[in-house]
Amino acid sequence: MMKGWLMVVTLALTALPALAQPEAVQRLKNTRECVNCNLSGADLRGINLIGANLSGANLSGARLGAGDMDLNRTALSRANLSGANLSGADLSNASLYGTNLTGANLTGANLTGVSLVGANLTGANGQGVNLTGAVLVNTNLTNTNLSGAILNQAFIAEVIYKSTRLPDGSVRN
Repeated sequence: MMKGWLMVVTLALTALPALAQPEAVQRLKNTRECVNCNLSGADLRGINLIGANLSGANLSGARLGAGDMDLNRTALSRANLSGANLSGADLSNASLYGTNLTGANLTGANLTGVSLVGANLTGANGQGVNLTGAVLVNTNLTNTNLSGAILNQAFIAEVIYKSTRLPDGSVRN
C-alpha cells in the first residue's frame, strides 16, 4: 500500500511545471543578470530590471508587475515570455530577438526601438502598443491584435500574418 502512494506522489510531483529556482531570483536581484535561467512563475515585482540580461530565460507565468514594469534596454533575446502580462510596460530599446511572446498581453506597452527579429507573438494582445522604430523581421504575428498600435518608422519584412488585426482594425491573412 505504501509503495502505491509513493508512486502516486512521485508521479504528481514530476507532472508539476518547473518553477523558478530561488537562487536564480536572488542572483537576478543582486546582479540584474540571469542568462538561460528558470524564472517561470517567479514574483519579480519590484525588482529593478532596467538593462538586465535575461537572454534565454524562462519567464513564462512570472509576475512582472504590469503597468509599472521598466524593462528599458533589457536583454530578453530568446527568452520565454509566453502568457506574460506586460501591459503598459516600458520595453523601449530592449532586445527581443527570437523571444517567445505567445499569448502575451502587450496592451499599451512601449516597444520603441525594439528588435523583434524572429520573435513569436502568436495570439498576443498588442492593442495600442508603441512599436515606433521597431524591427519586425521574420516575426510571427498569427492571431495577434495590433489594433491602435503605433508603427511609425518601424521596419517590417517577411512577417507572418494570419488573422492578424492591424492598427486600423482590418484583418490580414
